Amino acid sequence: MSIRIRLTCWYAVVLLFGLVLFGVVLSVALEKRLVSAIDERLAQRLRGVATAFGPQAEISDRAKLVDELMEYAAEMPDGIIQLRGAGEEVLKPSESQPTFLRTDAGAQPVTVTQEGRRYRMKTASLTLLQEDYEATVSQSLDETESVLRDFRAMLFLLIPAVLLVASLGGYWLSLRALRPVDAITKVAQSISVNNLEQRIPLPRTNDELGRMTSAWNDVLSRLEESVKRMRQFTGDASHELRTPLAVIRATAELAGRRERTTEEYRQAMASIGQVAGEMTVLTEDLLTLARNDEGRLYLPLAAMDLSQVVSAVVAQCEVAALEKGVALEGRVSDSILINGNATSLRRLLLILVDNAVRHTPAGGWVRIGVTAGSDGASLSVADNGEGIGGTALPHIFERFYSGSVSRSEASSHGLGLSIAQAIAQAHGSAIEVTSAPGAGSKFSCLLKKLSSSENLHLY
Repeated sequence: MSIRIRLTCWYAVVLLFGLVLFGVVLSVALEKRLVSAIDERLAQRLRGVATAFGPQAEISDRAKLVDELMEYAAEMPDGIIQLRGAGEEVLKPSESQPTFLRTDAGAQPVTVTQEGRRYRMKTASLTLLQEDYEATVSQSLDETESVLRDFRAMLFLLIPAVLLVASLGGYWLSLRALRPVDAITKVAQSISVNNLEQRIPLPRTNDELGRMTSAWNDVLSRLEESVKRMRQFTGDASHELRTPLAVIRATAELAGRRERTTEEYRQAMASIGQVAGEMTVLTEDLLTLARNDEGRLYLPLAAMDLSQVVSAVVAQCEVAALEKGVALEGRVSDSILINGNATSLRRLLLILVDNAVRHTPAGGWVRIGVTAGSDGASLSVADNGEGIGGTALPHIFERFYSGSVSRSEASSHGLGLSIAQAIAQAHGSAIEVTSAPGAGSKFSCLLKKLSSSENLHLY
């Protein structure tokens, strides 16, 4: 069953319940109102009987009483009156009139059934001719029951008609309300991986459908961006792997075309091994970035001394910096304990320092700084090198970015800064960069400081 049919069925069931409840309540209320009106008339007639047959009435004998009773009954043709004496003798204006038995209801009106018909009856005590009588007035409920039957028959006919009309109207309303959903579904079905730039038209009203359409368009935007990055990543990776594979193939073919000396074969194998090593590094870098994209780049964090990592990186890169004529300084204060992964942070620093040394001319400087703060330790790598242009700065963390002054050439494959950013993100931080052409650059990130309540398990 479609949503339209289910909505219509639920609407019809609720409406039917409401109409039936309304009819029952209205019928009961009408019956009570009609019976209440009869009770008021009966009370008035009893008061009239008390006046007509009271002490002021000139009734001298039983015959005069019967005559007065017949005259009073003639004035109310729709009413019935009788007098019952102490000896259970019943006086009534006509023999065709039904005789009502004595009841225990007292002065309260009651409904009785007499000869297959229902009557509303009320009694009161009178003293006539020095005798106690029970005066009873009653009225047939035939007219009341006829009105109620007609009213219930009308409800029985009207409720299905109203239900049918309302159900058709509800189905039309649900069809109109869900029409945008069908339009959204058709557009969504037409979108594939080849046309992710297509969007679902937003409805004019800012209702649930509008918010759902906006959410779907946001999902499509993120999906489009992910597919673009995946395609670019795949194309760039294929491009980067094609060159070393071509070198390996060419070296192997050249070595096998004719007989060569052992030294020549050794050189060919060394060349192939070097290129294969570069491919291994590239593959590992790609795997690291892929895991980071999937949220599976897990780095176990523990208490570590950041100053020791900085000192180790300075010692490792100092020789390369001196060969290029760049002064490498490590400004580290006393021991600074943070939550981190020593191996990964060392790789991050190596990428940033190697990147800075590459783009700093001879006579320049590269400085590693660590500053402890209340929130954590700020790690920075600054230089006074060539700097980064304004157009290239937003893209330096993109993979395989090939801008003319791109600082992502820290590694031979242009993945260095992407990997450094992934490591920083795994530590709950992010690398920020400030730079200007000819004024140098500064890369910095904030690492969580170890609180005094945490256990110290140093690497």
